[in-house]
Amino acid sequence: MMPVDFVKALGVAILVMVLDFACAFAWVSIWAWLNVPAEPLNPSDPVVIELSTLSTRVCGPILFALFVWLFSRKRQDRNAYGFALAVFGFYMLIDWGLVAYQGIMEPAVLLTATLKLLGAIFGAWRSRLGGTNR
Repeated sequence: MMPVDFVKALGVAILVMVLDFACAFAWVSIWAWLNVPAEPLNPSDPVVIELSTLSTRVCGPILFALFVWLFSRKRQDRNAYGFALAVFGFYMLIDWGLVAYQGIMEPAVLLTATLKLLGAIFGAWRSRLGGTNR
């Protein structure tokens, strides 16, 4: 991979993170609209944490797969798996850095990270199917 590919990977990681936050916000908002809680929800409420965790486990791998695929499918000269790992690595550095690397070894956190890594690898694999530029 060329240095510019790492810059692109960082940009894709930030884009995926922003979209993942948007999905979590939408997920919680739709739940609150459908279930109308007795009092307004706070970001630290257990139900909000549960719902946002579920959202990132569903939407995160899909977003990783989609964007790694989109940015790798027409660049057959780029190592798609290296790009996927770079996107995932930058994402994790930013995500875990936001919480000062606290709790990153918890099984639930590692499960979520693993699902996102699998999504990124799937996107890389999918971009290489067919073997021709499209």
